[in-house]
Amino acid sequence: MPSYSLAVAIFDFIPVAVTAFGLAVIAHAIGQRHPPLRSVTRVAAIAVPLGGFCKASWKLLVALEVGDWAWLDNLLFILMAPGFVALAFALFHARRAWQQGIAPQAATVPMARLWLWLALPLGGAALAVAFCPLERGWFFWLLGVTTIANFAFVGHAIHAARVGKLGAGVVVCFVYNLLATLALSGLARLPDTEATAWIQESVNLSAQLALATGLWFVAQRMTKDIA
Repeated sequence: MPSYSLAVAIFDFIPVAVTAFGLAVIAHAIGQRHPPLRSVTRVAAIAVPLGGFCKASWKLLVALEVGDWAWLDNLLFILMAPGFVALAFALFHARRAWQQGIAPQAATVPMARLWLWLALPLGGAALAVAFCPLERGWFFWLLGVTTIANFAFVGHAIHAARVGKLGAGVVVCFVYNLLATLALSGLARLPDTEATAWIQESVNLSAQLALATGLWFVAQRMTKDIA
């Protein structure tokens, strides 16, 4: 089990809070632009930061040396995978309705397709538990789904920024978030030291600040012309 200082563990809650803000803002905008997706987007915008909160709580308990709470760590991708799948789906449909000039009251969505997409992460994880010889096959499945869905979500956000003619600055925010996310994957392979932990926390915070900033601008533009 890795070890964390109390300062690192407490700091880890900050990027979670920043992510929660950014997702809450875009979820509200999606709900206004595409009302049929309001409920599922709100749930997804809670699930993703809740997964981060569980992970941060696990780090805090490890730092405090309070028992074995590995299930909190496991909840990270169990919550984030379906959360990002739903967010990517919702942002795609809301952006398309916005781009095509469809009025919110006329917006429709194939909900059966959404449920099929949502069955992908948890259904695949269940199959991995049942049939995969790897002890944590489910974890790698959910990690992969989360990564792809996160990139899809940010990709749709970039497209939305271009539709809204928000300029290069907003697009740079999203591109930086993607690059920082990739960098975090590499940093996770470094030895567990205090210096490494602070580098990871700093990169993560900057990535979430960039994402939240970009989402705020997209949300403001997406809802600007709604009567």
